[in-house]
Amino acid sequence: MDLWNKALTGIQAQVEPWDFAHWIKPVVCDVVDEARGEIVLAVPDESHGQWLEEHFASYIRKELSRLGGSELRIRYTTYENRQGPLLAMTAPEEPARALASSPAMPAIEVLEPIEPPNLNERYRFESFVDGPTNQFAMSAARAVADHPGTRYNPLFIFGGVGLGKTHLLHAIGHAVREKNPRARVRYVTSEQFVNDLIQAIRSDKMQGFRQRYRDRCDVLLIDDIQFIAGKDRTQEEFFHLFNTLHSSAKQIVMTCDQLPQSIPDMEDRLRSRLTWGLTADIKPPGFETRVAILKAKADLEGIDLADDVAMLVARHITQNVRQLEGALLKLVASQKLMHRPIDLDMAHQALGAMLGETLTRIMPDAILKAVVAEFKVSLTDLKGPRRHRNITVPRQIAMYLIRELTDVSLPQIGQLFGGRDHSTVINSLKRVEAMRDANPEVRTQLDRLRRMVRDGA
Repeated sequence: MDLWNKALTGIQAQVEPWDFAHWIKPVVCDVVDEARGEIVLAVPDESHGQWLEEHFASYIRKELSRLGGSELRIRYTTYENRQGPLLAMTAPEEPARALASSPAMPAIEVLEPIEPPNLNERYRFESFVDGPTNQFAMSAARAVADHPGTRYNPLFIFGGVGLGKTHLLHAIGHAVREKNPRARVRYVTSEQFVNDLIQAIRSDKMQGFRQRYRDRCDVLLIDDIQFIAGKDRTQEEFFHLFNTLHSSAKQIVMTCDQLPQSIPDMEDRLRSRLTWGLTADIKPPGFETRVAILKAKADLEGIDLADDVAMLVARHITQNVRQLEGALLKLVASQKLMHRPIDLDMAHQALGAMLGETLTRIMPDAILKAVVAEFKVSLTDLKGPRRHRNITVPRQIAMYLIRELTDVSLPQIGQLFGGRDHSTVINSLKRVEAMRDANPEVRTQLDRLRRMVRDGA
């Protein structure tokens, strides 16, 4: 046991005081078995041992090696399963003492209660529908949740409104807590952070504010970081908070509606820190992903949403997930009020205003006209058999937009373009999606064509 007491002194000098008190000090040396070449450490529960191995085992091994125990293998057990003598390890500066309380439990410091994180139960990785436009951000979020503080710190997720950034923040929090229930996860919006700071300044409780955000936080999830720009005192406080958490290997995840270098009125030193880790963007979902999102959210609501209805909504609501959710909620409300199933007729009736009445006004001819004007090709070539690239790309884009903006079926689209079969149309759609995901210029061109079609409809 003396070996462990000596190791504690060295470990305490290397880790943060809070970490030592809450993760190292509760550890009891159960057995030092030189014959088997192992040291058995008793911990409160299995999750504590897992966290200890992932975050502090290197310190333990370093000190054991320094003290001549380099050949010892570390094994963890729980308090209730330990086999050694009933003595508790105290902090190094305190004299070791026999337990004065029940011998069934080591005399360890009582851990302060973990503040429940403010997380939305619906926002988990399992309910996040990933696709080509958000897969990178999803993978990065999962990696952070699996190894908080060690990979991609900070993680900066940016994208437009309603694309799933907040969902990923909450999902990270849930995953971290499931892996380690004692992890201190704090989710906060920038607005709430600013309000907490203002309240702390007004009530002269800055020490409590800093303890809450710096000392009692293992994972900080902060939404819409752009809103602290232009607020000098808030940026100052967040700068020091960031430094404290990052230097302590505490995970930081932020969301924003733009890249760090594009945020106006953000201090340069803070803007620099936002880019220290990994930056991941989320773009508007493609057609198939929008359909999948609608179907998934309908399942969560216990609604059987027909494929044709989901495709109808996905073709006309293209900007963000929040609009898709709004359309689905309106369909559900209409179903209850009108006492009729959600079918195409009901969807047209219920969502006409939300979709800007585009359902009946956009015709394939309008799309063909816009594509001809954009690419300077003839309508005959566009519908004909020529396969030169300057014809095939506009033709594929025309097919893609007709599929997205109208109710025309795949076989009907094939007929519009010289009797091509539906498999050819599907391949064309996939090619455009690949170009869209890989090339910002193609996305810009598609947006321009959509505006041309809608303005002329």
